[in-house]
Amino acid sequence: MTTTLSTRIRQARKYAGLTQKDLAERVGISQTAIHKLEGGGSRSSRKTISIALTCGVDPIWLDSGRGEMALPGASSYLSDVNGSAGGGKSHHTYPLIARIPLISWEELIKHCDKPKEEFNPEVLSWIPVAPKASDRCFALKVPDDSMEPEFFEGEVIIIDPELENSHNRFVVAREGTNRPMLKQFTLHGDQRYLKPLNSRYPLIEVKGELQVFGAVACKYKEYQ
Repeated sequence: MTTTLSTRIRQARKYAGLTQKDLAERVGISQTAIHKLEGGGSRSSRKTISIALTCGVDPIWLDSGRGEMALPGASSYLSDVNGSAGGGKSHHTYPLIARIPLISWEELIKHCDKPKEEFNPEVLSWIPVAPKASDRCFALKVPDDSMEPEFFEGEVIIIDPELENSHNRFVVAREGTNRPMLKQFTLHGDQRYLKPLNSRYPLIEVKGELQVFGAVACKYKEYQ
């Protein structure tokens, strides 16, 4: 049976044992917004991932209805919210694992000139990470050795478009219409630079408009 986003949000909230007010407070939006989402008044939300993680359900299921509701591999911890655990302590289940879409650099390039709201690239796979980043996060593979020894070619980096660009922050950015790249953003007086960490690569002075797609929030590495 095909379900709607509003039905799935209501189902997820009840699964978590939360009221609309509880969910709104934990996600950081108004109770009215939750009411509209559950009533079908809003057909989408930038907070879908946050709602899913708060309720302990799979973000992909909540967004699209695909897969199972329960988040695979999720754990829980005790928290001072509604419910009761052994010994009379209040508790609630929170997932410790989220999934972020891994995309290709080519997909990023396709979306360079689109508004943030229309950023909907083709997903290569899903990367499990701790849910410490925003709803707009995506993952990329380090394309070369220009950022060694901090980032090695092939490692997966998590990019958060909501992180503020600042001096010495690692970013994915481009000048003008050039190809996006992973570099360290640095300031020297009024001059801006995109700096490689590998000394074999040149320092890039930014003379024109700089488009920053996001800053590196963390990196992910699997040990086979």
